Amino acid sequence: MENENTALLDGIYKASSIGIEATKMIFPKVQDRPLRRQIAQQYFDYQTTSSKVKSLMHYNGKRPKENNKFKKSMLRESIRFNTMMNKTPGHIAELMVGGTAMGIVQVTKNLNNYDGADIKVKKIAEDFLVNEQKNIDKLKKHL
Repeated sequence: MENENTALLDGIYKASSIGIEATKMIFPKVQDRPLRRQIAQQYFDYQTTSSKVKSLMHYNGKRPKENNKFKKSMLRESIRFNTMMNKTPGHIAELMVGGTAMGIVQVTKNLNNYDGADIKVKKIAEDFLVNEQKNIDKLKKHL
């Protein structure tokens, strides 16, 4: 059970960490105020989730695994390439929806794979998923 807790928390941490990186990279490219507010809110949500997971893991004597530098580099290049010619709110919202959906898929897979995790840990994952779906719904308004 402890290994499943750690694995599930690690997956949530990685998803929120990549969300932090993506929102930090894309935010300066956004001119539309309502979309900027949405992305800023997502950044705050990712920070909150990341801190919560990190604290829980440290309390249990564990350290979350960081996303590797290659993955961060790929994210940076993808954002740079995808916003080079098109920085419209609709296009940026589309990129954000895609990234958010990837986080939903990964955390859902982990939730299904680590069914033996504690209720408290599962609740963090479920809250993350609910929040991410809300983010997608809000981003759709910008498409």
